[in-house]
Amino acid sequence: MILIFRVEAHSYSAIVIDESPAVVALLTQPPRRLVVAAAYATMLDLAARGKIIVDERVGTVSPPAAHPADLSPVERHVFDTVTARDRAGSGPAPIDGIDLGSDRQAKAWRERLVELVHAEGRQRGLVAPRITGGVRALVWLLFLGFWAAVFLYLWRIGHPGVISLLILVTLGTAQPLTRMKRLVPRGRGVEVAATARRLERPAQARIVPGDRRLAYAVAAGVAVPGLAPAPFTESAGSRTPAWSNRGGTWHRVEVSEGRGIMFGSSPGVALWSLPGAIVFFGGWLLTLGLISADLLDGQAHALWAYPATLAGWAIWLVVGGFVTRIVYQGLYDLTHPVRVLAGPVVRIESSESDDSASYRVAVDEGGPKAILYNVDQQLHDRLRKDMWLRLEVTPKFGHVRTAEIVPAPE
Repeated sequence: MILIFRVEAHSYSAIVIDESPAVVALLTQPPRRLVVAAAYATMLDLAARGKIIVDERVGTVSPPAAHPADLSPVERHVFDTVTARDRAGSGPAPIDGIDLGSDRQAKAWRERLVELVHAEGRQRGLVAPRITGGVRALVWLLFLGFWAAVFLYLWRIGHPGVISLLILVTLGTAQPLTRMKRLVPRGRGVEVAATARRLERPAQARIVPGDRRLAYAVAAGVAVPGLAPAPFTESAGSRTPAWSNRGGTWHRVEVSEGRGIMFGSSPGVALWSLPGAIVFFGGWLLTLGLISADLLDGQAHALWAYPATLAGWAIWLVVGGFVTRIVYQGLYDLTHPVRVLAGPVVRIESSESDDSASYRVAVDEGGPKAILYNVDQQLHDRLRKDMWLRLEVTPKFGHVRTAEIVPAPE
């Protein structure tokens, strides 16, 4: 419960909210802002209640000496993420170091948070679907039945080409129907939402022990000047530099891409393209040789033939040099020992589309920069920040031969 006092004509009136900040966010925020508002407000509330220790002077966060056992599922979800990077002996972790992992991991974390907040709101009887399940089913049945009849009619009268256009129209008109199951305040939730919207901006954007007003203001969407950005936004996971606690102290590490367009590629796969490249460049060389012979014999009369031939030779030399370099690097990787590196994971990335997916990880090798290396999905899904990872990579292409999670050194 939170009491927010307001001075009115030399008397005091109190605004009472007897719900968690996460539920207040559910009752007052649109779906696109629910995750950030609920997570950040819960983090601030945990700090005000002493469930986590936030040092705003140096920007660090850590769990208390005894981990709290009286947390709700939403609070536990946020608590575990906020304190995940605090290890024994590493000291309080930087708030800037809080992130949700790769895009794939962050999406799963956000979806789980929404599920937990929705469950808490429904359990408390504060929210309900905008349209009941029976009515939704009837509306969808009428909607699909109408368009099915339209498609059948157009097919029978001989206008099948219009159906593809109507499919797009159907998908567009179906969008509003998908919002029928959105949770909205119901019962006492309407009163709580109205009360939360009357909250005033806190006088200061600081976490004060026992004072939960800042958390509820953030949950209700009140703009608080001077408040640090929430560490739960979609862009937080890609911020640079990363944080590492290698050596027992937290420090920043720049994360960078590997050099060369073939970085991360298997040298064996790269060399498989060598026969085709030889045939291609051989044919190109033969063509340029015949054209150059004609020019030398004076058989070419067009002025453009001379600069075009010179340009063809220049391009052949440049591309040929590039391919030769790739061949050299591939042969070098196949005939030389791999480079072994190990360190704590400081960045996890993923990129997925309908036809491809890539997963990358960067570890702190002890230098000023950490390079992103390609790993498989199975390892990616197991990785978390600050786990120690041992990699064997080829010296030129940076191809990961083996990767395994290893215990952190004592």
